[in-house]
Amino acid sequence: MKKGLIALFVAGSFSAITLVSCGEKFTPLSEEQITAKVDSSFTAVAETKRAELKAACESEKEAKVAAKVAELQAAVVPAQ
Repeated sequence: MKKGLIALFVAGSFSAITLVSCGEKFTPLSEEQITAKVDSSFTAVAETKRAELKAACESEKEAKVAAKVAELQAAVVPAQ
């Protein structure tokens, strides 16, 4: 039990010293900065997702058209 408390104290002290020694002060973001970061992240992800969905839609459409063309060609061949 005592070793666990000592280990916990050492780990806590190490992390506290590490955070203090970084040299940078924490400055919280304003609401506008948070909104701007969220909007830019969302826009980047949305554009990527939109491109993926468009590519999937195009490939699915091409596959459906090819299947329908093959079906219609198969239906015309026996009539001759």
